[in-house]
Amino acid sequence: MSMSFIVACENGNRKIAELLLANKEADVKYTDERGRTALHYAAHRGYIDIVKILVEEGADLDYEDHAGETPLFFACLQRQKQTALYLLEKGANANINDTSGNSLLHLTAHLGQKEIVGKLVEQGLDVNALNNNGEPPLLLATRARNKEIVEMLLNNGASINATNKTGDNALLIAVRAKAIPVISLLLENGADVNHVNDAGETALLMACQDANRAIVRQLIDQGANISAATNAGLSPIWYACAHNQKEMVQLFLDNGVDVNFSKPLGEDSASMNAYLDWVVTANNLSVDASFSLNTSYSYGGESLLHMAVKKGNLSMVKLLIEQGADINIQDESGNTPLHYAAANGKKDTVKYLLDNNADSCIVNVKEQKAIDYSNIKGFNEITELILTKTHQVKE
Repeated sequence: MSMSFIVACENGNRKIAELLLANKEADVKYTDERGRTALHYAAHRGYIDIVKILVEEGADLDYEDHAGETPLFFACLQRQKQTALYLLEKGANANINDTSGNSLLHLTAHLGQKEIVGKLVEQGLDVNALNNNGEPPLLLATRARNKEIVEMLLNNGASINATNKTGDNALLIAVRAKAIPVISLLLENGADVNHVNDAGETALLMACQDANRAIVRQLIDQGANISAATNAGLSPIWYACAHNQKEMVQLFLDNGVDVNFSKPLGEDSASMNAYLDWVVTANNLSVDASFSLNTSYSYGGESLLHMAVKKGNLSMVKLLIEQGADINIQDESGNTPLHYAAANGKKDTVKYLLDNNADSCIVNVKEQKAIDYSNIKGFNEITELILTKTHQVKE
């Protein structure tokens, strides 16, 4: 009848459970095929009255099932607060880890169980213990955007600049989670605003990648390095420009960033002119196809102006030129923004560049002018624009 007893406890049927116990037809230590006792199931469901009966009848508080999980672990996993607190009060062992190396403090911090976190901290659990991913509870609480638990952990000795295996600290994780209250708390408590992870990313770079103006401004106000660059040499303003974030770009320019910032030159000569080689053979000239930060179609020497032109963001092009960008700046292959605009069929951009004295006679390393690309792609109106402007200049 012990299996019937487990079923009764799992279903919250107190009367049947008590009847089986009274008739000596149940063993509280009996386990099913998973190695679980009645206490595992009652704790999992949060049936506190049945849990108390089982504990009073001598159930093993710390019995591990075949996966190594105890009733307390189940209660915490299912956010059964009262059950978890009761088991802790009765002396259940809190120093247990799951198969991923997460302690109960990791688990409850992630699940937002403030009272249980507080109790575990009181019992002396290590607030800086690492799971198999090298993460302390603080990083899990941060990822869950739980400000109260983050604050509790910090107040109890959590290392604010601890990192995981990829070098992310709590601030980077908070920025990625767009958790502004947590970001503010971390900065107030001394988080390193310029911490760099293994990919060369800072919090500011991440915020720019996500085009989050509020976080960008917050980080800059706290002293974030506006010139920090990724391992690929890309800076915050590069990402802001790529996402057509004019306010961000203006903010960086106002803080002294060079309007002619360019991606570092590549070491591989095979990349020379590769972008335009690709553009003239591509069938799909949509913005998404013509440029992505995560494709190989971004080459050394490309300036912010090249970027804006390639993305087809005329308003960004205008902003950069108004702020003093070199209209004839060349990438590592000698291409000017006009080359990019002509190759991508951006008629309005071509016209604006020409009206602002872009030099249509500049050739790249293949001795090709912008007009050669509009000819190759069959952009006749652009070709006519360039011819007309060139004729006017000669006159």
